[in-house]
Amino acid sequence: MNELMLLSTMRMVREPGIFEPIAIVLGKIYNMLFNGIYGSVSAGALGIAIIVFTLIVKLILFPLMMKQQKSSFKMQQLQPEMNKIRDKYKGKTDTMSQQRMALELQDFQKKNGVHLMGGCLPMLIQLPILYALYYIFQNAYVYVDVIGQNYTDIANAIIQIPAALRMEAFTPYAQSLVDTYKNLGTIDMNNVNDVVMLVANIKADDWNNILSVLGDSGNALLPLLDTKNNIETFLTIPLVSKCGLSFPSVIVPVVAGVTTFLQSKVMTSLMNTTASAENDQAAAMTQSMNKMMLYFMPIMMAFFCLQVPAGLGVYWTVSNIFGILQQIFLQKFYKKKLAEGAL
Repeated sequence: MNELMLLSTMRMVREPGIFEPIAIVLGKIYNMLFNGIYGSVSAGALGIAIIVFTLIVKLILFPLMMKQQKSSFKMQQLQPEMNKIRDKYKGKTDTMSQQRMALELQDFQKKNGVHLMGGCLPMLIQLPILYALYYIFQNAYVYVDVIGQNYTDIANAIIQIPAALRMEAFTPYAQSLVDTYKNLGTIDMNNVNDVVMLVANIKADDWNNILSVLGDSGNALLPLLDTKNNIETFLTIPLVSKCGLSFPSVIVPVVAGVTTFLQSKVMTSLMNTTASAENDQAAAMTQSMNKMMLYFMPIMMAFFCLQVPAGLGVYWTVSNIFGILQQIFLQKFYKKKLAEGAL
């Protein structure tokens, strides 16, 4: 099934909007990865593809990470000269003097190749990727050919079920979907695209209730749902459903929060070392903000991962783990360079 054809015909509960071009490009890359993996390993293929995709993204961003770490270590090397500039304006609290000091510091840093925004750049680049992946994982049937075909087969099998029984089994879930996403209007249970969208938003546990209502009329769905679960479940966690607080899906936001904390801890240890040489009010404020972010970011990311497909939480967790390893390696590398005076 052609991905672009799916993208132009299939309904989604939310459209990518301004992130559509990024979602299309990433969707094609992810689809190719998935197809290559699915050809060899069908069980958990979606999760394996997420891990491989995450590593590719981190490797692409690695040069930016190197630049960020180099800038941080170089800042340490420049602290004595920067403190001399601060000493020139010591005790001068008027606006003009503060502006002159800021300009001198900025010019000095620029002249020595230190970029203040360098540390933010990797995160700024990752944000649109994260948003685009949210739509890809929420609407995997649109972007991944195999999943799109599987959902279409399930939808066609549902449409073959007698109308009265079909409505009894699926109407509660269709109504819940419409109530959640007001933009959908109504869901036509005779329309394949509408039924595909409904299939994508039915939780794994709800299929047991549906099959019990359908009885023997749902037998045609059994092998198709087995295929769906085989593809989408990774380490017993359904990746296309929201994590929520149910076990084992709740493990994803917990681990995402823990790994975010660990990565922030590694990052702030370097920032605090850099700031410790400054011993002024600005440094104290920087350390205070770093400490706040150290605890705020993990909580925020854990809460975020509760609300999104588990696949996105897996992406964020693997990204954090790989990021921690990158930072440990780069810190050791640039500490050695700094000691050798080769930075």
